[in-house]
Amino acid sequence: MPNDAKIKMLKTNEAQARFYNSANALRITNLPMRSWQFFRRRMYFLMKHADLWNDVFALHKEWIGDLSNKRVLDLGCYEGNALSIYLAQNSHSYLGIDLSDQALNRLADRFKKRGITGARVKCVDALSREFTDTGFDLVYAQGVLHHFKPIDEILSVLQDKLVPGGSIVSFDPLQTSALTRSIRLVYHPFRSDKEWEWPFRRDTFDTIQKYFTIVEMQGVLGRSKWATPLAFISKPMAIKAFQRLHRSDIHLAKSADRHLWGCMQVALCLEKRFP
Repeated sequence: MPNDAKIKMLKTNEAQARFYNSANALRITNLPMRSWQFFRRRMYFLMKHADLWNDVFALHKEWIGDLSNKRVLDLGCYEGNALSIYLAQNSHSYLGIDLSDQALNRLADRFKKRGITGARVKCVDALSREFTDTGFDLVYAQGVLHHFKPIDEILSVLQDKLVPGGSIVSFDPLQTSALTRSIRLVYHPFRSDKEWEWPFRRDTFDTIQKYFTIVEMQGVLGRSKWATPLAFISKPMAIKAFQRLHRSDIHLAKSADRHLWGCMQVALCLEKRFP
C-alpha cells in the first residue's frame, strides 16, 4: 500500500503530465517570470559561450564510462535531453521514461530518424506500480530528481531498480546560497510548474546518502554567475569574466563546502550501496 507521501506525489505527477502535454506548458505570461527569463537568457548566453554545458556533459560521460554492457534508464527524458541519443546509441539496452506521451513520441521519432532501432520509450510514472522494469546499471536523470518531494520517494525506487553497484548520474538546481534563495522567493510563486520544483538544499545531500554513496559532485554557476550583469553592458567583457570564473568553479566546487553551496547547479555521480 503506497504511503501518504507517495500518494500525494503520484497526484502531483498526474498534474505534471497534464501540464507537459499542454500546448501552453512553456508559455510565460506574468511579469515576474518574464523578468527572470530576461535575466536568465543572458546567463544562458554566457553559459554557452563559456562551454559550461559542454563541460558538464563531458563530465557526465566520464562518470558514465563504457556503456556497451550497461542497461540504461533515462529518467524523465521528455523529448530527449543532451545525452539521450548518446545513451541510446551506445548502451546495451536503453529505456527512456517520462510523464508526457507526446514528448516521448517526438523522442521516438528522433531515434527512428537516426536509425536507432533498439531503444525503447515508455510513458509511465516512475513511482507507479506500472513501472515494473528493473535491473538497470545506470540511471541518467538530467534535471529530474528535484521534481520529487520528499526525494526519498524516488531514491528508494531507484535503489530497487538498480543492480548492486549501479549508478545514478544527475544534474539539478541548488538552493543553498542566500542569493539563490532570495531570487527564488521573488519569482517562484509565479511559476506555472511551482508544484513540482524543489531545488536541492543542504539537507537533501544527507537524504541522498541514506540510499547512495556520493562518488563525485561538481557545482557550476557559483562564482561565474556574478558575471551575468556584465552581459547587459558588454557581452565580450562578460564572456571573458564568465569563462575565468567558470574555470574557478570547476576547480573549487567539488565538495560540500562554501564553494559548492554558492553554486546554482550541481552534477552528481551516485553509486548504489551494497547490502
